[in-house]
Amino acid sequence: MKKINVALSATLEKDGYVTVSDYYLDAITKSGAIPSVLSPRLDDEYIKYVCETFDGFMFCGGDDIDPAYYGEEKSGQLGNVCSNRDKFESKLFAAAYETGKPILGICRGMQAINVFLGGSLHQHVDGHKQTEDRPIRTHSVDLCEDGILGKILGKEKIEVNSFHHQIINRLADGLCVDGVSEKEGYIEAIHHTSHRFLLAVQWHPECYYDLSETSSKIFKAFVAACNNN
Repeated sequence: MKKINVALSATLEKDGYVTVSDYYLDAITKSGAIPSVLSPRLDDEYIKYVCETFDGFMFCGGDDIDPAYYGEEKSGQLGNVCSNRDKFESKLFAAAYETGKPILGICRGMQAINVFLGGSLHQHVDGHKQTEDRPIRTHSVDLCEDGILGKILGKEKIEVNSFHHQIINRLADGLCVDGVSEKEGYIEAIHHTSHRFLLAVQWHPECYYDLSETSSKIFKAFVAACNNN
């Protein structure tokens, strides 16, 4: 039986550690794949090896993206920025995108995909980041009728958690909106119109994988796409 291997781009801590929440690892494993956390190396041979070796790529949550990537100065409300992670993920995404292999973005991962494809972000919005525990879902997302995510979940509305203070401003060319927050109309999910499987969500479905199939179905669809390479 073929083993599906998924590469995860993770958080680079100030003390030099590379970290990723076990929620991500658990979600990928329970969906039938093997997760591997990547080393944030910038050399071309390493990135080429990663893109040839892995069946799919997941861009996880974490720090804010340097607004220089979308032509803006840093605002006073910008959170932590990790330039090394930005550089690595920019190179990794460009190479992984060219392979046509499946890509899944979570929270920062969705924002990074939009920025690396030429879009921009609002650097801060008030009142959208919850204080409740991660598995608790605090607001509704309306899913677009013609979106990939709605077809995967078989629903028009879902409940999600919210741990972000930035949102998409200008949507990059080639991306399509899959869902918006019911209250504010913020973009909460996107897919690429010509890529075989490029899906991203603004919330953290990995945190309630065992509590709702609206979470597990996202990861299972991603792993199934990885299995078709």
